[in-house]
Amino acid sequence: MYEKEIEAAAGIIAGAKYAVAFTGAGISAESGIPTFRDPGGLWDRFDPDEIGTLEGLTAFARRHPDRLRQLLQESVDSFGQAQPNPAHYGLAELEIMGLLKSVITQNADDLHSIAGNTRVFEVHGNLYRFRCLACGWTRKHHRDEILGPISTVLAMETFNIQELLSVLPKCECTGLMRPDVVMFGEAVQQLPESFLEARSADVLLVMGTSAMVWPAAGAPYEAKRQGAKIIEINPTTNAYRDITEVYIKDLSGRAMPKIVARVRELRGN
Repeated sequence: MYEKEIEAAAGIIAGAKYAVAFTGAGISAESGIPTFRDPGGLWDRFDPDEIGTLEGLTAFARRHPDRLRQLLQESVDSFGQAQPNPAHYGLAELEIMGLLKSVITQNADDLHSIAGNTRVFEVHGNLYRFRCLACGWTRKHHRDEILGPISTVLAMETFNIQELLSVLPKCECTGLMRPDVVMFGEAVQQLPESFLEARSADVLLVMGTSAMVWPAAGAPYEAKRQGAKIIEINPTTNAYRDITEVYIKDLSGRAMPKIVARVRELRGN
């Protein structure tokens, strides 16, 4: 259906000296994690002004514990069941081949690391890394260490917020810890490092992003300004049409195995 585009993308990637991937919510949606902005997503059912900040979420928890329980249950179910899909594994294969140097992601689900990528810049943080509100210390956990205890609390007959707080990670300084994710009004993480990585790329592979969430969405433009070739995979729209060399209108999980297989052929692997 798009053999010419697959061939073109594979040819560009096979010749890359420093390829970088830039991924958004679409790649995680293919693993069963709902997007925030699409119809039926989190912001379609919950007011982002109400739960999008730490203070707002805390107030929401006091006023609507049952709705918080619903939100947490949906999140635990989707994140707990999610596994890397062929797009994630394709990026890990490109790293093994020595072509892909890093992944810049807007997702906080850790699926790139689970799939095997070793240099992942998480501009919106990581759900399984916790940060102390008192001393700033961070610690990353395996997702089962986080989701398992939360599931136990949610399964109780009566939902208790204090019980929920009691099973979350504790800091050595005894301070409260929170998921190290970027909420509304907070600065994105690793942005200078991500933009430097994008500017270092000779090929940038864009997957599953609408280019609506700034400043992270500026990474492909940073790459293009330094002469990188931009390849975009997106089933709905060519979000970076003004700078894209190759656009593949398909799901990342369907297109990536074809691209990787062709790259292997071109490189004789």
